[in-house]
Amino acid sequence: MHAAWIVRPYAAGDRAAVRRICCDTADAGRPVEAFFDDRELTADLLMNYYTDFEPESAWVAEQAAGPAIAGEVAGYLTGCRDTGRFKRLMFWYIVPRALFKALLRGTWWAASTRRLIRWNLPIWWQPLGHRAKSLSGFPAHLHINLRPGMQGQGIGRQLMNQFLAQLRLANIPGVHLSAREDNIAAIAFFEKNGFTRLGRRPFMQLGPGVEDIRYSAIMAKSL
Repeated sequence: MHAAWIVRPYAAGDRAAVRRICCDTADAGRPVEAFFDDRELTADLLMNYYTDFEPESAWVAEQAAGPAIAGEVAGYLTGCRDTGRFKRLMFWYIVPRALFKALLRGTWWAASTRRLIRWNLPIWWQPLGHRAKSLSGFPAHLHINLRPGMQGQGIGRQLMNQFLAQLRLANIPGVHLSAREDNIAAIAFFEKNGFTRLGRRPFMQLGPGVEDIRYSAIMAKSL
């Protein structure tokens, strides 16, 4: 028997749960430790904008069946209505602050960290820079993550429907997202929900060669 799910707006008390799910699934559904050891830095870079600056655009799926698991967060959608604002806050505040905190923790002393930064700095800079691909017709964006084992139960669709309805009420013309090209199930899910591919871009380099670069599909939907 499937558990019942409640999809509701994100609350401040969900912050630890969504950060944990983010890190547990950061490598195409696998834990972030597959390529990076600092969970706090990963969560700061990937989550702080949504939980701290635009929490009203985030949603969570809460498990509601059975007293032992009731209230447990099974997945989340983090959203942004204005990607331009997101880029400005990331560039000027969130990224510098997160990197400084990581410096105080000693993260940068690890040779593996320095290699990862050296390989990826040009890749990570591009989406935040002025030469990033224009998505002016799709100013909003979103991310969906579910706990391992929670796929295939309609949770992602419910989260998506809530956020898209929110965007339509605000007269947002379109929304975009990035999905790893090697995550075939995620690509199929977004296509089933009306997203089409606009292009691709590198998002992570895990080694010194071009064969070590991983790519994301850029997908968008008009509202």
